[in-house]
Amino acid sequence: MSKYLYEDAVKQLQDSGSISLQDFKNLSYSDLTELLEEIGVWCLYANGKAEKLPKESKKKKKKKNKD
Repeated sequence: MSKYLYEDAVKQLQDSGSISLQDFKNLSYSDLTELLEEIGVWCLYANGKAEKLPKESKKKKKKKNKD
């Protein structure tokens, strides 16, 4: 079984508009924290439009740019 990641959660939210509590439980603490922050911004500034939810983790983008 593969690990459930931030990108998986975003894809699920974009496809179905929801995420289960079990999926929240399967996320790492850092991914969960980032996802919840992004959901707050998404709901506040993007009016909940699924296509405006970031597909890639900002933390992972920063890490890629440093390498």
